[in-house]
Amino acid sequence: MYYNSTLLLAFLFVFTNTSAQYSAGQSYFDSNSYIEYIAGNLPIILTAAHGGYQEPAAIPNRNCTGCSYLRDAYTQELTRELKDALFARTGCYPHVIVNLLHRKKLDANRAITDAADGDPIGETAWQRYHDFIDSAKNRINQTFGKGLYLDMHGHAHTVQRLELGYLISKFNLQQADSFLNNYPNSSIHHLTANNLNAYSKAALIRGPKSFGTLCEDKGYPAVPSSNQPFPAASEPYFSGGYNTDRHGSKSGGTIDGIQIECHSTLRFNTSDRQDFADSLAGVILDYLMQHYFVNLSTNYCLTSNSTANNSRKTKVFPNPTDAFLYIHIPTAPLQISIYNTLGNCIYQQYLGVNYAKINLSRFEKGVYYLQLKQQSKLIQTQKIIKK
Repeated sequence: MYYNSTLLLAFLFVFTNTSAQYSAGQSYFDSNSYIEYIAGNLPIILTAAHGGYQEPAAIPNRNCTGCSYLRDAYTQELTRELKDALFARTGCYPHVIVNLLHRKKLDANRAITDAADGDPIGETAWQRYHDFIDSAKNRINQTFGKGLYLDMHGHAHTVQRLELGYLISKFNLQQADSFLNNYPNSSIHHLTANNLNAYSKAALIRGPKSFGTLCEDKGYPAVPSSNQPFPAASEPYFSGGYNTDRHGSKSGGTIDGIQIECHSTLRFNTSDRQDFADSLAGVILDYLMQHYFVNLSTNYCLTSNSTANNSRKTKVFPNPTDAFLYIHIPTAPLQISIYNTLGNCIYQQYLGVNYAKINLSRFEKGVYYLQLKQQSKLIQTQKIIKK
C-alpha cells in the first residue's frame, strides 16, 4: 500500500509514542483537531466514523465511484451519550474515537483509497483515527487481556430495529446453526473460542445471551437475536464494514468487534436517544460479564491511573445539564434531595444501588442544589445548573 511522506511521518510518530500515558476521560486530538480520542479504562472501545460535522476547505470533497457522502445523523451524539452512561454505571470510561470530519471529507469506515480519495490531509486524519483505535486496543490488552469493540452507525432502512454486524452476510445468517458454528470468519472469532460458558458461535450470535437478544430484552428489537435470528431475503441488512473487519478478531487478536447500526427512531429525539444509551450501556456490561469477565463488576477499571484511583468517589454529571443528571456513588444506600433557591425540596429519592439517573427535563432553567445523605449524615452538597 502506498503512503505519502506526510502520512508516513504521522505513522512513525504514533508508532514511537504508543506507550504515551493517556488519562482516562480526557480528550486528545490529532494535529488538525479532525480526530478525537477520549481515553478509557474499561475493556470497551466505541467509534463514530460517520457522525462528523467539520467541512474544512483544505480537504476537497471526496469523489470516488460508489462512495457514500451522507452523515449518520446523531451517531456522534449517541456515542458520547453511551460513554456517559457507561461512566454513570461504572465510574470508569470506555475508549472513544470520533471522526469529527463530515463524511464527504473523510469516510473512516473505508480503506484509505476510498476513505480519503487521495487527499494527503484526509489520509493523515484516516491514519490517526485508526492509530487511536490501535492504541486503545493495546491498552485494553495490557490491562484486561481482551475486550469489545463497537462501531456505532445509523441506518435508514424501513424496519426499525438494530442491525448487528459480525461480518456474516444475510444469506449466511439464514442458514442453520450447524452452518454458523462452522463458519470460518466472524468479527467475534476470539470470543467464540474463549467465552466463559463455552457457547457456540450460533449461540453467541443469536442465542438467549447474544448481544441482540440482550438488546431485545431491554425493549429494542435487534437482528440477529433469538426473536429475529436473521433478516428476511427482501430486507436490507448491514453485516459489518471495514472497521469491524480491521479491528475485530476475524484475523486474530483478542478484541472482538460488532458493528451496531441504529435505526432513526432511536437517534433523532434527544430523550429517546439518551434512554437508549443508558439501556445499551447495561447491555454492554451484561454482555461482558456473561462472556468475558467473571468479576468485572467488582473493579471495572482495573488500572492504576489517577482517574481509576478516584473512581470510587461520588460523581455527579453532567453539570450544567438540559435533561438527565447521573449520580454514581461508591456505596449505597443514599438519600438524594434537590432544592430550589428558596430552600424548598422539590425532588427526593432513596437510592438502594450505587447508580441513579434523574430526569430534570421538566425543571425550569436555573440553579438548584443537590444534597446527598447517607444514614442521615450529609455527605455532599452541590450546585446544579439546569440549562
